[in-house]
Amino acid sequence: MDPLGDLIEWIAIYGIFGLFAIGLAERFLPALPSYGVLVAIGIAADDEVWSLHTAVIGTTVGSAIGALGLYLLVRAVGKRRTTALLYSVGGWVVLSRPRIDWTLSSLRDRERALTILSQLIPTVRLISPVAAGLLGTSALRFAAGVSVGIVLWNGLFIAAGYLAVMAMPGINSSALALKVLVLLVAAELLIALVWRLQRRHSMRLHPGASKR
Repeated sequence: MDPLGDLIEWIAIYGIFGLFAIGLAERFLPALPSYGVLVAIGIAADDEVWSLHTAVIGTTVGSAIGALGLYLLVRAVGKRRTTALLYSVGGWVVLSRPRIDWTLSSLRDRERALTILSQLIPTVRLISPVAAGLLGTSALRFAAGVSVGIVLWNGLFIAAGYLAVMAMPGINSSALALKVLVLLVAAELLIALVWRLQRRHSMRLHPGASKR
């Protein structure tokens, strides 16, 4: 069985519009594993369903528009209602309140760089448009930063699928996506561990910083 492969067959019917739609959908459907879909899209690119650059462009435009839509929605709704909703939605995507607060704090302290980098962290990338709206990040800066981050994220996994099928023709998309998930979880745990160690080290050097 290859459910992701079946999904790609459906997307292929609509060509670049299907790529755009799946890029847009992953912003509003947390249960949709974007990395897995992107890997499967990369595999299909080798089968000439679409070219590699078309796959990256189509999914990036869809995802970027979805992220910008969330950002603008937050600016329109207001901070109080959005924050309450963010905490509620966080439970659905396994993001605790401390993790959400950390994301907001990090974006506030290093806004420009983390607007890009937040798109490279699973689950965090889903709430970063909401966080940027809450923090009042300028629309132009947000659009530019999030677009770069999405290009890197989408390009990485699409290229991974493309290269994987070249090395192993006939590979199962869903099986490859599962392996990618394991690597992503391991990488995220490692990043979280490094960040905590750095924070503890910083607090030891500057004891008063934690009280601010």
